[in-house]
Amino acid sequence: MTSVEPIPGGRAAARRARQDGASRRPGGRRWLRVVAITTGATLVVGCGAGYLYYRHLNGNIQAGTKNLTDEQGARTAPDSKGRTPLNILMIGTDSRASSENVALGGSADEASRPGLADVQMLLHVSADRSNASMISIPRDTMVTIPTCHDDKGTTYKSTTHTPINEALARGGPGCVVGTWINLTGLDIDHYMMVDFSGVVRMADAIGGVPVCVDRNMWDRYQPGHGGTDLKLPKGTSKVQGENALKWLRTRDAWGSDLGRTKAQHMYLSSMIRELKSSGRLSDPGQLMSLAEAATKSLSVDKDIADLKKLYDLGNELKQVPTERTTTLTVPVLPDPKNPAAKLILKQNDVQQIWKMLLADKPLDDKGPAASASPTPAAAPSPTAGADAPAKSTIAVTVQNGTGVTNRAGDVKKALVAAGFTKAATAPGGGTRDTTKLTYGAGQQAKAQVVAAALGLPASALAESGTSTTLSLVIGADWKSGTAFTAAPAPTALPTTVEAETSDNDKDCMTVVPQGNRYTY
Repeated sequence: MTSVEPIPGGRAAARRARQDGASRRPGGRRWLRVVAITTGATLVVGCGAGYLYYRHLNGNIQAGTKNLTDEQGARTAPDSKGRTPLNILMIGTDSRASSENVALGGSADEASRPGLADVQMLLHVSADRSNASMISIPRDTMVTIPTCHDDKGTTYKSTTHTPINEALARGGPGCVVGTWINLTGLDIDHYMMVDFSGVVRMADAIGGVPVCVDRNMWDRYQPGHGGTDLKLPKGTSKVQGENALKWLRTRDAWGSDLGRTKAQHMYLSSMIRELKSSGRLSDPGQLMSLAEAATKSLSVDKDIADLKKLYDLGNELKQVPTERTTTLTVPVLPDPKNPAAKLILKQNDVQQIWKMLLADKPLDDKGPAASASPTPAAAPSPTAGADAPAKSTIAVTVQNGTGVTNRAGDVKKALVAAGFTKAATAPGGGTRDTTKLTYGAGQQAKAQVVAAALGLPASALAESGTSTTLSLVIGADWKSGTAFTAAPAPTALPTTVEAETSDNDKDCMTVVPQGNRYTY
């Protein structure tokens, strides 16, 4: 079913809406689906006949391997009550692998190609579940995609300067997870993925999602150029079914892919508010509809591919209030190699965000900051006993990426004194923000011995290539001393970030007219 339902008073309410450049995350739709699943599970688990329906809902859920790479992220140390944050990667795919998706997305000739992960958002939920953040990376951002191994035994070699949305085609969502681990240095607990038909099913089950535009808009379809053909009046309207999908896919009417991520965030935040305020979560009939739509829409990692596990996860997620849920897009710059079409991460600012997440710092200013900064988890302990690699057998080169004179030499001397007699300095190193110890395939135990000797966190270790010599590049986070000490985590977002919270119902998307091309 497809509908656009104008909301009375929407235009007046939206007239002075302020526009932020922040992006909201479409992938958070999955968060809402989890809420629907939890309530549906509560409804059916208690009754005898309900057990069969419980199994039916379980059978709807598609499952896959969480991480198809060798990347390992750092975990935040537990807080004083033993709680840890949750990191969930939410993915939206443009796959045409079904006739339903071809009908919705067009391009029948692309039915055989692997889907692209055009929507990617990291949902970070604080250890105490008092706040959350949803962070998007635009689909055309150029990144390094690590080596991925799919479940059929195919290996996809690492690529550099590749659009992030191509990671999904290199084995599945587990490759997207590994790419995010490589980018952020964070451990990721789960993934949730949805396709075109899943978006439509959920929008229909919810009864539509309110969105707002600052003028009459029409994203006209033009052969050879694209366009979703979404047409909305000025003000606030409810988009449902296929029009919900069109809203999430529209780009040109907003001026750029950054505008699209902002519109996706608006949709997600509005969906959260709609579910919490509409009473659907307390109506048995509507709950059943939501649970059916949610389980049919989701692909998740094997660790949570069970209704009861999703129920437990949903109970944790729904504790977070909308006013403490922050949405944003990472800072990006035009790609020097293709400034008109591609983006690159603004590394210093992006690293600041990842450091805040690792330290579990809230990204909003609506609640008290944590009393103490949780520290990154230490690197895994080296193999014990007779199997532990001897320090004298480990070859490691040390490079200086700090800009501080003699840093590589100082650390190399400390390694030699500690028994790593094959340690040596090497030229180069460039300018690095963070320290990284890279090791080849099969050399992880050796890297753990070096990391333990230097006090490096797990986030500093990365597998790459096949070399038997380890490579330590000292970054700006370790400018003095011979034992690594993590710098205090930042307490505020970079000034280049425009963030919003999900309780904002006064925002409207700004339509870029381009004559009358996107208006009517």
